[in-house]
Amino acid sequence: MVAVALVHSTALMMERLPERPPAWLTRGERTFAYPYKDWRKPRVWCLAFFTDGHTRYEQRRIIGVGGVFPGRRSGTYERALLARDFTALQVPLPIVDLEGAMGASRRFLKDDGRLSPAAGDNLLTAIRHLRPELNETLDDLEDSLGAHPPTGQEGEQRSFEKDAVGILMETFGADRDPLEAWQQPLGGDDPRSRSVPFVEGLPALRQIEDQQIVHDYLRFPGMEGEDAVQVGWRIYRRSSESSHRLFVYNANRTNAETVMGVDMIYVNEHARSVAMVQYKRMRQSGPGWVYWHDTTGERELKRMETVDDECRVEDQRARSGRGGPTTLGDLRLISTPSMVKLSRTTPFLMNSAALIPGMYLAREHFQELLQRPQAEGPSGGKRITEHSVPRYLNNTTFTTLLRDGWIGTRGTSWDYVIGLIRESLSASGPGSVVVGMHRSEVPPGNRRVN
Repeated sequence: MVAVALVHSTALMMERLPERPPAWLTRGERTFAYPYKDWRKPRVWCLAFFTDGHTRYEQRRIIGVGGVFPGRRSGTYERALLARDFTALQVPLPIVDLEGAMGASRRFLKDDGRLSPAAGDNLLTAIRHLRPELNETLDDLEDSLGAHPPTGQEGEQRSFEKDAVGILMETFGADRDPLEAWQQPLGGDDPRSRSVPFVEGLPALRQIEDQQIVHDYLRFPGMEGEDAVQVGWRIYRRSSESSHRLFVYNANRTNAETVMGVDMIYVNEHARSVAMVQYKRMRQSGPGWVYWHDTTGERELKRMETVDDECRVEDQRARSGRGGPTTLGDLRLISTPSMVKLSRTTPFLMNSAALIPGMYLAREHFQELLQRPQAEGPSGGKRITEHSVPRYLNNTTFTTLLRDGWIGTRGTSWDYVIGLIRESLSASGPGSVVVGMHRSEVPPGNRRVN
């Protein structure tokens, strides 16, 4: 069931909402300062009926319908309100005309913000009855606002992509709130849309602030960008004054129903550090959860081992002074880039910024677990059961170590891995890659600043 809200428009909203939005705002997304009021929780996208905001309830009229998301408080008396998909009513609908159809819920017509589920359902039903010409518009809004979240293999894939973006934002030190505002990208009924990156469903298509950002999102460190259809970009800051910027790049060129997993890559330009995480699904088997290692998983593991071995060679050359700047004193707890996250198969949750619980393992640790006698399946094959993993990193520990530069490449191995990332982001790369590029002049935590 979709959440329903009443929004009493401000003067600026009355002026700007009916205007034709810029072409680059795919759904007409606009943010307004709105009088602060505690909306019913949780904060979710709502199907909103906009009124003219008349001070006298008896003269108030509904002038349009669209989607809204309540942002955080932006001042003592205001909050940010994200609005999109606005459709103006050709003939405004007086609020008092709804009282009879609303029954006992009519008292909520004087409310502001998200209505109770019963009142919202009654309001939606009443407007459908009084204005049947709006039914198609309302159907489209319900679909886009999460009444029908992606399920099955597509839902699983979206969950992993959302988790990867959330981990990048957590590592970067930014709020994960934008994940709550995700909506199905346009064309959700088209099978081709299932290969659209997760970030395409986040608000604000491109937050372009200046020509430097335009330059940055068209290029990756040390390489030229490649244009492709199924790619997405978002740019985040910790705050408006912060010098830290996170460029999130999400490439997905394969139908989400056929992708085997997600690669998450975190790049810290200042520390010249890269860490890569391969997501592995655990399936429920009886009372527990199990990861089954197949030939595809073995090929991926061998590729990770090759990358790690090459990074060790590069690291050793740097330490000996034969391969560029020395890495002496630049300690890493794990100096190779490849890691694995074992995660339960999780349905996609709309309006949620929660990370998927999982177990982060260094590639060597993952490989050791597969070589233990307990990994032998009853009918052959290799497996890792959830309860058989003695030690692992959880989301909090992993993001903390990654943020402070204790995990990932160093020295000249950076150049080698950046070259591999470029290959991954090319048209011949894997189905789904989520990259976070942390760009700042400030070093990661736990470092002495000269």
